Amino acid sequence: MVIDSYTTPGTERETALSAGELLKAMDRAGVERAVIAPQDREIAVRHAEGNDRILKLASASGGRFIPACSVSPWRGEEGLRLLREASRCGAKMLVLAPMLQGFIPTDEIADPLLKLAGELRMPVYVHTGPHSAGGPTQGVLMAEAHPGTNFILGHCGSTDHAWDMPVILQRNRLPNVWYEASLVRPWAVPGYLKAAGSSRIIFGTAMPRNDMEFELAQLRRLLPEEEHPDVYGGNLARLLGEGA
Repeated sequence: MVIDSYTTPGTERETALSAGELLKAMDRAGVERAVIAPQDREIAVRHAEGNDRILKLASASGGRFIPACSVSPWRGEEGLRLLREASRCGAKMLVLAPMLQGFIPTDEIADPLLKLAGELRMPVYVHTGPHSAGGPTQGVLMAEAHPGTNFILGHCGSTDHAWDMPVILQRNRLPNVWYEASLVRPWAVPGYLKAAGSSRIIFGTAMPRNDMEFELAQLRRLLPEEEHPDVYGGNLARLLGEGA
């Protein structure tokens, strides 16, 4: 099964994409399921509204959409309540975006939220880039401080911190860090896989910021799906508690 680990159906700027359009793109590309995440305004401030919207879209998709949620660390106890509620309603992943939410990943303000995500067995997807607070090193330090929580480094740092990645891939051996490949150029992914291992790389497109069909076709040419099924879905399924 091919699972796109990050898509954003929405109505704003770069995320103007209806649920129906996303499903059609998935059919064209041969993608069975996709994680759907809140759009920027919802990640930044409208957490409850965004989480509810995503959960409703997932509920109406016949199981094809996997809902993610987002809560800012600045929300404190209210944020913890929102995360518990989203999890109870079916959210499978917590999305954090340091740039949009205005926090440094290693700041203690994020600790209660990250601890709760671990208790809920909900992996934390961290957007890397564009400023230094979104550097992949920050994400790895966050994971090191929270060994009971699983982390996915969105975009592998490639959007703005590609030069940091060789060192991180060589030195990071934390068992709770995975690398998501949306916005990574397809020809770079085999090198990432060689450095990190096939069990640590996760396919994603960030559609509609990327074209799902094009990105997947290019990646399949360089990284045959039959040789690396875990990259295309198995690794994420296990992280979400849906695989062996």
